[in-house]
Amino acid sequence: MQLSRTNSRFTAHFTVALAFVVGLLFPLGYFVLSYQYAIGSLEAEAEINARIVAGLINQNPEMWRYEHERLESLLSRRPQNGQPEVRRIIDTLGEEVASSGQALPDPAISRSQPLLDAGAVVGRIEIRRSLVPILESAGLVALFGLGLGILVFILLPFRAISQAAGQLEDSHSFLTRVMEGSTNAIIVLELSGIIEMVNERCAALSGHAREDLQDQPIDLLFGPETEARVRQELQAVLYGAETKFECDLLRRDHSTVPISCGAAPLYQEGHLAGIVLTVEDIRERREAAEQLKRAKEYTERLIQAASVIIVGLDRQGVVTLVNRTAEEVTGYQAAELVGLNWFETVASGESRDALYDLRPSGAAASVSESQIVAKSGSLHTISWRTSTIEENGEPVGTLCFGVDVTEHKKVEAQLRQSQKMESIGQLAGGVAHDFNNMLSVILGYTQLCQMEAGEESTLSPYLQEISKAGERSRDMVRQLLAFSRKELISPKAVNLNAHCIATEKTLGRLIGEEVTLSFLPSTNLWTVKIDPSQLDQVLMNLAVNARDAMPEGGTLTIETANVSIGEEFCRYHLDAHPGDYACLTVRDTGIGMDRELVRRIFEPFFTTKEIGKGTGLGLATVYGIVTQNGGFIEVQSEPGEGTAFLIRLPRLPEENLAESHEEPPKPAGSGAVLVVEDDTMLLSMATHMLETIGYRVTRATSPEQALALCREQETCFDLVLSDVVMPGMNGKEMARHIAELRPGLKVLFMSGYSTEIVAERGIMEAGIHFIQKPFDMNVLHRKIQELLQDPQVPAVGSLTPLPPS
Repeated sequence: MQLSRTNSRFTAHFTVALAFVVGLLFPLGYFVLSYQYAIGSLEAEAEINARIVAGLINQNPEMWRYEHERLESLLSRRPQNGQPEVRRIIDTLGEEVASSGQALPDPAISRSQPLLDAGAVVGRIEIRRSLVPILESAGLVALFGLGLGILVFILLPFRAISQAAGQLEDSHSFLTRVMEGSTNAIIVLELSGIIEMVNERCAALSGHAREDLQDQPIDLLFGPETEARVRQELQAVLYGAETKFECDLLRRDHSTVPISCGAAPLYQEGHLAGIVLTVEDIRERREAAEQLKRAKEYTERLIQAASVIIVGLDRQGVVTLVNRTAEEVTGYQAAELVGLNWFETVASGESRDALYDLRPSGAAASVSESQIVAKSGSLHTISWRTSTIEENGEPVGTLCFGVDVTEHKKVEAQLRQSQKMESIGQLAGGVAHDFNNMLSVILGYTQLCQMEAGEESTLSPYLQEISKAGERSRDMVRQLLAFSRKELISPKAVNLNAHCIATEKTLGRLIGEEVTLSFLPSTNLWTVKIDPSQLDQVLMNLAVNARDAMPEGGTLTIETANVSIGEEFCRYHLDAHPGDYACLTVRDTGIGMDRELVRRIFEPFFTTKEIGKGTGLGLATVYGIVTQNGGFIEVQSEPGEGTAFLIRLPRLPEENLAESHEEPPKPAGSGAVLVVEDDTMLLSMATHMLETIGYRVTRATSPEQALALCREQETCFDLVLSDVVMPGMNGKEMARHIAELRPGLKVLFMSGYSTEIVAERGIMEAGIHFIQKPFDMNVLHRKIQELLQDPQVPAVGSLTPLPPS
């Protein structure tokens, strides 16, 4: 506002001065012109009159000085200009010869011309004219010029000047309102850094009054730590640049406020005149940035701490985000994966198409499952749940949440295999009892007949065939039970090298002459724990399969080796566990198998042989035996390249290697045995078998009959041989009642049911002796002698009873 008033006063004074200057120029010019004209006219008149007088002097050179009247008459002849003047003729002596007019006061001008006579100066003529008329005329012209100047430079432009001043005032007022209406503080600086103008927002932000800030250095608003930075930015503005920077504003109370400051040059008439600072209070913005930073850090911690895989992908599948769990599963560090294409880096060949479903499509969250390849090369099955990330309604990426279900899939596969084994086990358990009872009768009577007939009898070959058929039937039941892991086994410490050498001849006869058998044993082979009969089954089943895979002959190779399995190997094999194993490899040069066949070969009743040539239980039995003994089996095969079965059995610790080998006693004994069996055929067979050995036998067809016999005090028994499952009362419950009647009487249980069903009756508890049907005479006798000669065997009645089944 003050600047506007100053400009207005200056404009008014300048206009008045200009009017006066113009008013003076007119009379001054008129005077100069008039003066010059007067001088010129005087000189002309003086020269003319000098010539006239010179002519008179030439006529009378001696007497011209005395012709006063004539000379005065000549001098009185002058133009009628109305201006008073005096004319005189003066001789060389300075005496006035003639004159015309009265004496004139100053100011006046005069001019003279010499009078010549024959080239000699004889006098001079002088004309003196008054300047008063010229000055009077110049005064009138001055008045006219002043009036004209006032009219032109004051009266006419006054309205325009007033309008311009008003517009200037309005502009200043508008700019002031703009400055005051700004939400930012505005500071106008001189080039020297002195504050020239500030708005009210600046005063409020700094805590200073506006009057206290004006004409103060800019350093007043900045502390020592930021002063150099501000000076540097202002120096850049002096070179015409615009800068923006952040620093702290120093308030009057010496507190600081974070600000964002923009500096721009201020030009006036094309020249740098000052600097304008725009100051923004960024306390809220900085606090919002801090809150956003804290929220981002919190979200990052949540993502990194999540127990699921979290991966961010853009539209092209390039990785933008990886959490710690993803690093652990993939084996890649986040710095290695970010920027790479997920589908080209971790996707397996078979699952790449499925993985491309993770790309953003604009659809809602989807669930899928695919495999990835870790940095180590291991495969992981991942269950994905994906969500599309959108910006402005357009998909820009995908956020993928994954769970590693590799172990879950492994457990699923094991569960399916367990369910298959359970189903065949139920089938095996269902037929084992009755079938074993019948086999017991067949094998028992066959053995009795062989003993009666002797080897030289004509019936001996027939009895041997009957015995072989019974044994084959018994082995078939054992295969069913072995596959379902329900067979009662007797694991022992076994050296695979020694066992393979012992069965080499048997295997050679089994595979025939067209197939060459080769055995490559390993030195210092670790010992394993397995039932030798089960190991025989494994070798014979694999040998038969190898023989059938080489119809035109070939080579069957059996190898042994020590192997140590680590965690990485277990990732590729569902049944494997880390540890030391003895590996038995059975390899043939047969026709081989494709992947689909390899995947199904262990399924029960699955066979590629013709009808009647295979039961589909051979490899299923091998699988059941190996897994039952804590091992696992691996198959390597390609069509036309042969097949290799790698069986890995756990290493037996050194402290468990000691094993006693006792020769069974001869089948001859004595004593009284009470036989309890509800199957009359089996009861009769067992009676004949025991009597043949030398025992006295008392028969009972039911538990109730057996208890009645035990109540008779005059009857003496050394042992009770009882079936487990009988109608009305099971063998365990009967034994408990017998113990009440005859404490200390020992009981040997027998059953044709599977081990699982027998165990449910409590027969497999420690201290209870059991024999599996079918059995032969030697096995039965050995079991009875072990029981009778063992003083540590407690009475059955001291064991925990089970409710009748």
